[in-house]
Amino acid sequence: MGAYRWMLYIACGVLMALEGYDAYVVANLAAVIAKGLAIPIPAMAFVFTAQAAGMALGFYTIPMLADRIGRRGLIIAGSALFGVLTLASTVAVDLQQFAIVRFLAFASLGGTMPNIVALVAEFMPTVRRGRLLTWLFIAHGLGASIAGLIGPTLVAYHSWQAAFWAGGGLLLAFVPFLYLYLPESCRFLIVRDPCDPRIGRILRRIDNTFEYAPGARFVTAEASTTGIPLAGLFREGRALMTLMLWLAMGAALCVTATLSAWLPSYLHVLGGLDTSTATRMSAMSAFGAIAGPVLLTAMMKRMGMARSLMLTLFIAFIVMSLTGMVRERPQLGWVFGGAFGLLVISAQAGLNSLVASSYPSSIRSTAIGWAGGIGRVTSMIGPGLGGAMLAAGWGSWRIYPAVASPLLLAAIAMMVFHTLRSDGLPDTRD
Repeated sequence: MGAYRWMLYIACGVLMALEGYDAYVVANLAAVIAKGLAIPIPAMAFVFTAQAAGMALGFYTIPMLADRIGRRGLIIAGSALFGVLTLASTVAVDLQQFAIVRFLAFASLGGTMPNIVALVAEFMPTVRRGRLLTWLFIAHGLGASIAGLIGPTLVAYHSWQAAFWAGGGLLLAFVPFLYLYLPESCRFLIVRDPCDPRIGRILRRIDNTFEYAPGARFVTAEASTTGIPLAGLFREGRALMTLMLWLAMGAALCVTATLSAWLPSYLHVLGGLDTSTATRMSAMSAFGAIAGPVLLTAMMKRMGMARSLMLTLFIAFIVMSLTGMVRERPQLGWVFGGAFGLLVISAQAGLNSLVASSYPSSIRSTAIGWAGGIGRVTSMIGPGLGGAMLAAGWGSWRIYPAVASPLLLAAIAMMVFHTLRSDGLPDTRD
């Protein structure tokens, strides 16, 4: 790895955590925000749907642009815009204004995240890539959980707006560091200009013993792709693999988005817990998300990534379906909050890592963006249905199994994916 690559990895992990905080601060404070905007709690489903729609728009459009014009500038611009829009969320005076600002904020986030992951994947050693990318997505989940841990404190001392000021301000403060130290993709620079002096300087930072002559021409061993990047996802035997990854991502992210949006409110309304306790129980997912990658990594060494994810997703379905037990045994809320991070968030991170590891660099941003975009489309449906079930008066033993059911579909998709790999799916690692 070396100091430079660790610096890049940690910087991107911090960026993912800051964006995770800003992305899920609404979910963790939904009940308080609803009270501040003078609307019923189920009406927040409109905001969750708007956020998912914005994220889908960003995932579908900007990553394909990044595969053509580079990743560095889009990451910096997207992070700055997301920070500004997070701050702008505090001046909304009604549901419509709040939803519009969050839609725009998530459109910028959706364009930023795939490029962060693609850039990190390119610089990490192949042997460590899957594990390191899994932890990168866990950083995003940890940021979301931190919003749940400190959000109620900020609300108690000031207001719900204070939680947004903290997240947006920290993200904007981090942007100058990105401008100074974030590198561009070496492979992108090679494709655009093989003699670009920035290539040698970046490689020298990775390995200070590397020597190159002025004006040297750089090449890459990775096969280049031609045509529209999206079409590359279905070439060279990748079509069924791509569809299975989309299916798994769509199903799992639907559950992740729904529980991220509604678990604090479910524990409050369905479990009879006060708002602060319910929020902090949900924030236990942070501790589960820390332990999850350790467990998942150990499973991957024995079973491989696809089978490990298949088993994790299946167990996650069973456990999250049983969350209705909190009504009779409130103390179990801490357990199920942690299980959400241990199983669901960790599995989602593993799926993102699997997508990023399954395609060559030249189409990686597009692959991550479209797989995530499929998930964002389904995650527009999940939170909306979650709110509708709550508004309709469904009980715990109907809502939780219904919300968790897509995890079974994701597990089946991983079983098919594993079969494809076993049958000789082309090795797409670069």
